[in-house]
Amino acid sequence: MPQTVASPVLSTDNPVEVARSLAPLLAEHAEAAERGGRATDTAIEALRAAGLFQMMFPRRSGGVGHPLITQIETIAALAHGCPGTAWAFGLLTGVTASAASMSPEIKRLVFRTGDELVCSVAGQIGTARPAEGGYVVDGAWGYASGCMHATWALNGVRILDESGQQVDAGFAFLPLAGPDVVIEDTWHMSGLSASGSNTVVARNALVPQPLVLRFSQLRAAASRAPAAAMEPRDRWPVEPLFPLGVLAPMLGAAGAMLDLVAAHMPKRPAIGWKYGNQAESQTFVGQFGEAALEIDSAWLHVRRAVAAIDETAQTRPLSGFEKARIQADCGYAMRQLRRAGERLMEIAGPGAFALSSPLQRLWRDLSVGTRHTALNTMLSSELYGRALLQQESNLVLLSDIRRAA
Repeated sequence: MPQTVASPVLSTDNPVEVARSLAPLLAEHAEAAERGGRATDTAIEALRAAGLFQMMFPRRSGGVGHPLITQIETIAALAHGCPGTAWAFGLLTGVTASAASMSPEIKRLVFRTGDELVCSVAGQIGTARPAEGGYVVDGAWGYASGCMHATWALNGVRILDESGQQVDAGFAFLPLAGPDVVIEDTWHMSGLSASGSNTVVARNALVPQPLVLRFSQLRAAASRAPAAAMEPRDRWPVEPLFPLGVLAPMLGAAGAMLDLVAAHMPKRPAIGWKYGNQAESQTFVGQFGEAALEIDSAWLHVRRAVAAIDETAQTRPLSGFEKARIQADCGYAMRQLRRAGERLMEIAGPGAFALSSPLQRLWRDLSVGTRHTALNTMLSSELYGRALLQQESNLVLLSDIRRAA
């Protein structure tokens, strides 16, 4: 008999500490994960055994109901070991928890053992056509981070009528077990290889009606939900969650680089210069301090953004202006992290680019991840400037960003 969501077994109420204890294991497997283009099975099983994949489940589904900052800090801690694995973990744990927050009928269909993981590509790339018993879904969704370890993909679709005209949009749960849904090996990147962000392809996949979520129905259900039954995550605004989620592993990657450079500066010679080691040079020391401040700055912006969700959004809906500021915080934080990474590689010198050096892998992961289009620094800054000047939004997800009078 299919079960609903099994109760997660967390080894502690503090998943951040659990993540820190697992970071060395992820670091040991980072090179193999990069070569294989996916997080290693050993790393995934360690995360699963610790209960981390269910850490963000709501209380009504057997979870703890952690705040968003816990998820961010946990992902960042794992990224100290392997940013690519942490990136996949972050997407999987966030989307799986969202699925666990849905109706009992959806949970019964999706969580048959309680160990299922759900990945997602939100872009409405596919189509869903009505058919007997549900919908026929077609599409090819790229950059499906974590799909190599997922049971389901919750992907964006355009809802069509019998004549092929779009009547709505939403998401479809797609079982990643073939033959109608397959994963194509398309993720060949210079960084974040371990995220396994390949392409999910559906060809005439029949999806039961309850597993196709229409935006119109979701909005109606949200308006009917009794306030007393809502948990904190039910009040999280959707728009900022993805930018914050992919920012989290970059925080960890930059922090790991900082730790490695700090450990080597007292031992690394400044060849050709009158210093016994790099730590004796005030230039190197000053640049190291600058990198640390850039990482601190990124964390400060992230914490301000997350506080708006964990605190302000629990008392009232966030305005478009506040959401625009969160987007700007994320974009600015990304630039600070990338600058810190470049500065740290300059301190570390040419030897840090050797393939045997973990620094170059962290640097490549950071360089790729901080260029995600959802976190474009210049466009995010423009969005904030537009909001401050009472202009129209340049972001599709945010229609009204003007400050309230």
